[in-house]
Amino acid sequence: MVVSKADLANTTYKNDSTAGALHIFEKGYSRIENGKNYNLLTDYKRKIKILDKEGYTKTKIEILLYKDKNNKEKLNNLIAHTFNLENGEIVSTKVKENDIYEEEYNENYTLVKFTFPNIKPGSVIRYSYQLESPFVFNFNGWDFQDDIPKLYSEYITDLPGNYTYNIKLIGPLTLSTNESSIIKNCLEGGRGGSASCSHNIYAMKEIPAFREEQYMTAKKNYFSRVQYELKEFKGFDGSNKKYTETWKSVDRKIKENPNIGIQLKKAGITKAILPDSITMAPNTLEKAKSIYYYINTTYAWNKKFTIFNDLSIKKVIETKTGNVSGINILLHNTLQQQGYEVHPVLLSTRKNGYLTKLHPVISDFNYLIVQLRLGEKTYLLDATEKMLPFGDVPYRCLNQQGRLMDFKNGSSWIDIKPTMRSFYYYKENLKLTITDSIFGDQEFVYGGYHGLAKRNYINESSEASYIKNIKEQDEEIKRTNITIKNKNQLEKPFIEKRTIHYPLNQTEGLIFINPFTKPFFDENPFKLNERTYPIDFGYSDSYTYTINLEIPSGYEFIDIPKSVKYSLPNESGSLKLHFNRTNNQLSINHIIHFRSPYYSTEYYTYLKKFFNLIIDLENNTIITVKKGT
Repeated sequence: MVVSKADLANTTYKNDSTAGALHIFEKGYSRIENGKNYNLLTDYKRKIKILDKEGYTKTKIEILLYKDKNNKEKLNNLIAHTFNLENGEIVSTKVKENDIYEEEYNENYTLVKFTFPNIKPGSVIRYSYQLESPFVFNFNGWDFQDDIPKLYSEYITDLPGNYTYNIKLIGPLTLSTNESSIIKNCLEGGRGGSASCSHNIYAMKEIPAFREEQYMTAKKNYFSRVQYELKEFKGFDGSNKKYTETWKSVDRKIKENPNIGIQLKKAGITKAILPDSITMAPNTLEKAKSIYYYINTTYAWNKKFTIFNDLSIKKVIETKTGNVSGINILLHNTLQQQGYEVHPVLLSTRKNGYLTKLHPVISDFNYLIVQLRLGEKTYLLDATEKMLPFGDVPYRCLNQQGRLMDFKNGSSWIDIKPTMRSFYYYKENLKLTITDSIFGDQEFVYGGYHGLAKRNYINESSEASYIKNIKEQDEEIKRTNITIKNKNQLEKPFIEKRTIHYPLNQTEGLIFINPFTKPFFDENPFKLNERTYPIDFGYSDSYTYTINLEIPSGYEFIDIPKSVKYSLPNESGSLKLHFNRTNNQLSINHIIHFRSPYYSTEYYTYLKKFFNLIIDLENNTIITVKKGT
């Protein structure tokens, strides 16, 4: 990896003028060599161009080393330099050993970190190291995409024939090089045994940066990379170990797991935790709700997602706190002890990534909820959030599917969908006064996840703080008589009511009114030239804004905008803005529908246009009124 004057002289990248840094070159090479304790070795080499100060973040390097109780990964042969062009000559500055730090990241990782010295716009950094790992099952994958562009990225693997891997190429980009060949007898074993290797070369050129945007799930679902998972190992001694299992064997493992299956059997321990007013009631839906809300309000989630570690239902009952599994297994066991049919559901949160469907991967799961069956109906329950209504799950759980763990009949996939309808409904009755001001009443109704967000805000601060925030939203608009309804009626929409009063400007007897005092959207959430991953709102949504505007007798509407209709392809979304005038009254209906929670990349340009139109209408719709004489 030679650093040339040409590398140092250039400070722009023609394909992406917004890039703060650029990978000029990177290469990885993973293999298992004879000797070396048959550990997995991966050599890394990288050369990165710093284009401007925004790219300085790439000069702070962090390398995670995995460990368990018996083994740990090692970092070998770290060499790092900064290169600058000074007076026409290339000058290098080495990262010194005493500037490389090691610290405990958590119980499973050690963090090695360092920062390149003498950085300025135009610098090139170059570093290389070897990662030595005893965890052969964790064969290194390779990320072709990063949040900065790359000119060239290459990954080479030598896979011994006695190791069988599931290999997946993820993301929308295609490989410029995808070659495989056989290396005979690359790995020697005991008793004269040996294995040939599959020698694989993967490469990409001119790789665009992966830029995150709103309404997406985990980044790892979409950016281009190659991923390995050990499926089977055949030892030279004739032993055979399968790492990729069937759901039948995984069901059995989870059933026997001390933190999941064993805790699920401890229903009897919950017998005395409910008040008599609940236990004495018949097993109806109302009783199930009472149990849910009792667990929800009595026991607190500690904000931890770990579901396979450090779990004791007895401890949750004693301390009245627990992780996701602790709280929801307690809910499961309490419902089961009271005679309800319940099953745990394992899933992966939106930030954790999609679940592998082709074969079981237990490590994919990071969350547990409960399915309750009553007659022909099923309900998904999660008792971690105080303001979450019965029968729904937090937004973080809306990640397509989960695995229903039925230890008698076998596990199965189920859809994770919200049952509550999410919507905004705004209603305003406004009057234009002869003093050139607007006076009127507003009612804002928030359903589903929008209502949940409002309740969470109040729960984490206070109702007084919430009302104060409303009053301070806009200095020009005076908001009084603010009331809140259904704050604690979680299964009903959250409602705000208020009175507003604000002055208007008039020019030469004309008054200009923008009727939308509370636009649904302030800016377009979609700003990329191209988005290579889908738009995942999580749930379908609707927005309705109804306004009745009355002007004084003798005044006249002289300019009312035209009504507008717009639809997304396949009627997957629609926009309507309709005006209806009757004498001195004007009714306005503004309705937006997103009929799908999920839109493929083909819809991106349409959604950008859709949001631009919404924002333009809500911010630039002007009604002109002529004053009476």
